[in-house]
Parts: sequence; C-alpha cells; structure tokens
Amino acid sequence: MTMSQQDKREKELLTKLHKDWQQLDELGSPPIPTAHQMQEQLHLAKSAKRKAFQKELSIFVITALILLTAFTTAMLQAPMLFIIIQVSAFVLAPIILYFLQKNKAKQEGSILS
Repeated sequence: MTMSQQDKREKELLTKLHKDWQQLDELGSPPIPTAHQMQEQLHLAKSAKRKAFQKELSIFVITALILLTAFTTAMLQAPMLFIIIQVSAFVLAPIILYFLQKNKAKQEGSILS
C-alpha cells in the first residue's frame, strides 16, 4: 500500500465521519418552532385548559345541587335525621382530620428517612 492510497482512505474516512457527526448533530438538536407554531400550541393549551375548567365547574355545580337537594329534602322530610347528620359531622370531622394528618405525617416521615 502506498502513502497516497493510505492518505486517500484516511480522507474518505474523515469525510464519512464528518458527515456522520453532522447527521448526529441534526438528530440531537430539536427543531425550533416558529412564532406561529408557538402561538398555535399556546392557543391549543389554553383551549384544553378552558375545557377542563368548564368540565370541572359543571361537575362541581351538579354535585352541589345534588347535595343541596338531598340536605333540603332531609331537613324538610325528617328534621331529626338532619340534626343527627349535622351533629355527627361536627363530632366526626375533627377526629377524621386528626387521623388523616397523623397518617400524612407518618408517610412524609417514611419518605424522608
């Protein structure tokens, strides 16, 4: 093998490696979106957020109406039942809250250790 053949092969190899590196660089860098694409993505995100908010709001309103109707019916039909529900909620809510707080503190403690 002569020196010129070796030089030629090395140049071909270097050229091929350079092309491969350029291809890798092109694959590694994500395309930069244009201003129009960014505005479109922002508009889609806002639209999705608005739809989710409207869905959550409608579920909240429906749930609130159902609960209000149930409690109104319970209060008018059976006032004693309504009073029992209110008193039990008043007594049980702090107890349940205490146990939930205790559980949460225990879980956070196990995560930190």
